Amino acid sequence: MRCSLLLIFIITATTSAQTIKPADIEEMHKKQYDEIEAYLDQRIADSANDRRELHKYDFSSLDAYEKSIEPLRPKLAEMLGGLNYPKLDLKPTQELVADLPTHRAYRTWLPAFNNVRIYGILLEPKGTGPFPAMIAVHGMSSGPEAVCGLSEKPDYTNNFGLQLVKRGYLVFAPFDINNFKTRSWLDRKAILIGQRLQGLEQFKISRILDYLSSRKDVDAKRIGAYGISWGGRTVMCAAALDKRIAATAISGHFNNFIPKMVTPSEHYTAFIQTPEDYSFFWRHAQLFTDADVVSLICPRPVFIEQGRADRVAYWEMSQKAFAEVKTIYDKLNIGDRAVYSIFEGPHEIHGVEAFEFFDQWLKPKN
Repeated sequence: MRCSLLLIFIITATTSAQTIKPADIEEMHKKQYDEIEAYLDQRIADSANDRRELHKYDFSSLDAYEKSIEPLRPKLAEMLGGLNYPKLDLKPTQELVADLPTHRAYRTWLPAFNNVRIYGILLEPKGTGPFPAMIAVHGMSSGPEAVCGLSEKPDYTNNFGLQLVKRGYLVFAPFDINNFKTRSWLDRKAILIGQRLQGLEQFKISRILDYLSSRKDVDAKRIGAYGISWGGRTVMCAAALDKRIAATAISGHFNNFIPKMVTPSEHYTAFIQTPEDYSFFWRHAQLFTDADVVSLICPRPVFIEQGRADRVAYWEMSQKAFAEVKTIYDKLNIGDRAVYSIFEGPHEIHGVEAFEFFDQWLKPKN
């Protein structure tokens, strides 16, 4: 019995002597984290070289420039999750919501693919067309009803679709999944089958373009796109992918891409600080910054709208990124087609200068 107790004591003492203090364990684990993060940060920084190798533009003429960027569009589409969905016949279903002195408002559904439909609000100006048209895309926590002035309480979109129809534009405001939790929920399911929610929604925009182009009361050569917040990112990518968008305005979402994604700041919220994993795309840092995406919109006109008090896109950082865009347009002698506009306000549609921009480029000259 004494031998057994002695053996237990020896084993216990030996085991106790071989344990590691919690603080030491935490230190070792943190060192491993720090090593991996330092490696990843360096690779992200080095990705600028990958982008420079990919984005080689020919500035000898507008035609040469457009030929040099054409191979980049499929790469952007693939990064966003692909747009390879079957196209169904565009037979709209509509429900009249309001008949007003200036326009009619319809709930509208367009077949997208399988059993998925595109839902949105169509604002149809009264009078004789063909009209210039606008795809107006909301951001998080908003929707097409707010964009089109049909919600009881206005939000940060400031009814910009309603303002546009009163200016003579036929407006289609689609619904995109509009909160962080449901976007991530659907995006995670999409990833399991090799897709992404963003690619699906970009496909929806392309079908809206098909629909608008088919309407006799729309001038297919005068279709614009205006979006705020994540809707701004959506129209930015849509215009980069589809040359039928003749002019584009991006509100509150054009960024200096790498800091916005991974570098916390007192001036803005970095995506890496949030649960918005749907905003991260495979090899994004190696392929496209926001300025690179806008380079695919060129030579068509682009307008960046930014509030000084906006924490989604910090204006100084955004303005710095825009300098890259302006350089591209200037090299092609079309600098007047790239406009950056700052207003004194928060994350919201400002509209004033943006509306003038669209009128300049999408309405016939007298």
